[in-house]
Amino acid sequence: MRTRVVLVSGLLALASISATKVAAEADPGGCDTGSWIGGTTNLCHGDLVYRDYIYDDYGANTGLLASSTAPLGSITPTGDIRYPQGEEDTADLRQLRLSVQGNRLVVTFTLNALYDAGSTIGAIAIDTDNNSSTGGGTWPTVHIASAGWDVAGVFRQGTPGVSIDTTANTITGSIPLPSDSTWRVQAVTAQSDGTVMNAAFRGIDESGPWFEDSQAAALQSGDISAFGYQVAVADLTSGVTRQAAVTPGMHERVYHSAYTVGTGEGMSYQGVPGRGNLLLGQQFHFFGPYQPYAIYLPDQSGPHGLQLALHGAGSSITSLVQQPGFRQQFGELRNRILVTPLGLGPGGWYTGPSERDVIDALNDAEQAYEVNRDQEIMSGYSMGGYGAYIIAEQNPDRFAGIIDWVGYSDCLNGTPLAGDCPLFGADGNPLDYVRNLRWVPTGMLYSAADEIVHVTTAIAMQQAFAATGYPYQWWLHPIAEHNTYALLDNWQKESAYSANMTLVHNPPRVTYRYNPMLDDADYGVVHDHAYWMSQVRTAGAGVGDIDLTTAGCGGSLPTTTATSGASLALDPVPWTSTGAEVTGNTPITPAPRLTGTLTNVASLTVDSTATCLRDTAISYDITTDGTATLTFSDGRTVHLAGAGEHTGTVN
Repeated sequence: MRTRVVLVSGLLALASISATKVAAEADPGGCDTGSWIGGTTNLCHGDLVYRDYIYDDYGANTGLLASSTAPLGSITPTGDIRYPQGEEDTADLRQLRLSVQGNRLVVTFTLNALYDAGSTIGAIAIDTDNNSSTGGGTWPTVHIASAGWDVAGVFRQGTPGVSIDTTANTITGSIPLPSDSTWRVQAVTAQSDGTVMNAAFRGIDESGPWFEDSQAAALQSGDISAFGYQVAVADLTSGVTRQAAVTPGMHERVYHSAYTVGTGEGMSYQGVPGRGNLLLGQQFHFFGPYQPYAIYLPDQSGPHGLQLALHGAGSSITSLVQQPGFRQQFGELRNRILVTPLGLGPGGWYTGPSERDVIDALNDAEQAYEVNRDQEIMSGYSMGGYGAYIIAEQNPDRFAGIIDWVGYSDCLNGTPLAGDCPLFGADGNPLDYVRNLRWVPTGMLYSAADEIVHVTTAIAMQQAFAATGYPYQWWLHPIAEHNTYALLDNWQKESAYSANMTLVHNPPRVTYRYNPMLDDADYGVVHDHAYWMSQVRTAGAGVGDIDLTTAGCGGSLPTTTATSGASLALDPVPWTSTGAEVTGNTPITPAPRLTGTLTNVASLTVDSTATCLRDTAISYDITTDGTATLTFSDGRTVHLAGAGEHTGTVN
């Protein structure tokens, strides 16, 4: 039997150690930089790099969570160990790197947050003989055990040679390189009292609202033998690069954002308030540049469609994509990648910083996978339904269509008191921006017995869409309540409705309402553009309305016919419906002409190329309620002085 060696080790002066790794090409994207799938372990030019889940550091599931410390509204993590106030998330392992330097194994723990060098402990244990029946037991300093380990290292403040950088959030140390050619490594991070919060090497198939179910169970048992990684030392010393395979299915993906809130790192159980309201105001709980989102990868070849599925208030990133029926109907049947952003918390309401997170997650998925960007669908449930409306309305040229379940709009819609509801965190009323969805067909499911999103608001949304003449489908389920669709996990009719949704590029007519109050320039959230219009500026307070038609490229405008229907089928429960479907079109004869109306608009820019108005004299007939300036992207300008109808030609 081997003698077990316990090392509370320090880092030698690395400048005096000659590295044995072989020089190689630059790291491939995602090896140890860029976005990643949580739970992956890669070899990056001889460094072993484990990339963990984010915000999964909730420790053991003791079943003793006190209500006063329960974070994040109704979404309670599986683990229930909490940090002292001010130290939240400081044992959240983001990355673990093992590197051979001379005869030492250098270990670097990178944390998601680290404010105080003494708050966090990193520890590893190595089974050098690959024999789980020898050695093993309780680790030094941290409160955990595992089978088979022969060598352990503990890295904390005060240990000779350990380097802690609270700016880079790293704890670095080294131990003698095990002499064996292969061995198995395990690692944890813990609070300063030894309470383990996060375990490494858990693989890509974790489950639960925060992807820490198996971790919470293992930490409660006191044994993490199941979590480890087999190391071939030759891979480390010869500079091998090999990335983990990611299989189809549900995973957590983590991207790096250029924007942060609060402390700029870590999280808060209580949250930081955003914009108003009295009852369910906007709250941000997750502050750092590394943000997670749930992703479902269909078991099909690309290019894939993509569907954003925004979670409801008090829910997490897994709340929709964890549903087998949802994954089947939208992921597999439609060959779509499903993406659920966190929105910086369960109550972000998808405006400002929360909208930034949605768009960033979408951009990251587009860059990482083979996505057909003409087949990107917006969808959401409850608060997520509000987000689906408001984000698509402010970015209509980004989405092929919308599917919305019990989407909140305003708590008083459908009553004489309709307006900007003071009770909830919504930043604007989607009812006011339906006009922006001329080219974005929308399917909506509502419940007559909904105890949260009342049927009056559902009817108000239907009436708003019906008044536009745009294509839409509205289903009302007389015996359903707020959670019926999620509970029954049956999404067939809305999946079918979304099957052929395709993004419209540069349509001949653009109807767009711009509200500068929905912008948040600090987070790069500005909505002053749509299709071939940009740089919209309002003339005064309130919204600016644009309705312009270009005949430059010809094309056509769709005509729609009202529809209605009903079914007693369990889909998921009986329903009635109204809608409008495209049944024809009105051709537009190509001509260098721009017509329409501007209300409370001081200026805007028109893309001359996208409208086929470049290098030709342009006739215009535009009615305004005040002075406005149109600038064409080729440099020409039309000044419309005063209110009224303005006609003429710009050469």
